[in-house]
Amino acid sequence: METKHDSFTTFFEDYVQMWSVFAHLFLPGPALLHEQVGVTIPLHLQAEYCLLQLSAEANLAEVRRQYRELAKLYHPDAGGDHIDFLALQQAYEQVVEYLHTHR
Repeated sequence: METKHDSFTTFFEDYVQMWSVFAHLFLPGPALLHEQVGVTIPLHLQAEYCLLQLSAEANLAEVRRQYRELAKLYHPDAGGDHIDFLALQQAYEQVVEYLHTHR
């Protein structure tokens, strides 16, 4: 019998995989994350790092710089899609919060 924890873990892994597919389809850039040696990205942030096209070693300044570059491309006022921009914004906020609390 599957416990609530197992169900949540399965759901969360599916969620991360879905965002990873989204990032590969809609955002240009290299595939990162799983293959990198050294610094590892937590499972719950892998999709966000991929969406922002960040390496695992990215520091706060690099995250901010990359977000600003992508925001210029995907901002609705620049012809981007509102939903894509919101996803980018949410990913940025989650990565920044993680870097503030864990590094």
